[in-house]
Amino acid sequence: MPKNPTKVQEEEQGNGHQPKIMTKPLPEILDDLENYIKKVEEAVRLAQNAARDARAAADIAKQAGEDAAGAARKAAESAVAKVRDEAAKAADALNDRINEVTDRLDAFEEKAKEEAIALDDAFLALKDRHLEQSPFFEK
Repeated sequence: MPKNPTKVQEEEQGNGHQPKIMTKPLPEILDDLENYIKKVEEAVRLAQNAARDARAAADIAKQAGEDAAGAARKAAESAVAKVRDEAAKAADALNDRINEVTDRLDAFEEKAKEEAIALDDAFLALKDRHLEQSPFFEK
């Protein structure tokens, strides 16, 4: 059986809770609703602007990161090239020094051979002279 509208109203008043539509005029409720919609629309617009700004900042950060990576790569390549050049120069200098030492060693070896031959010749001459002058050897 349907409830009596007066009784429903009394029950709601007894609970202390009444729908706004029953206590506020409809134009005021519609104004509140319109204000709420405007606030939501403004919040959406602000959120969209913030998202757009965030995307732009992310793009700028991405580009800055790529630029920094490129600069770091170029600096590393330059450093590697410099080290390679210095290593090549050091290797050339070492090869030059090795060649110089080899040449000196060859010259020393040649001189040592010449000295040894000269000593042999001197010893042979001394031997011959000793044999000639010694009273112990017969001619």
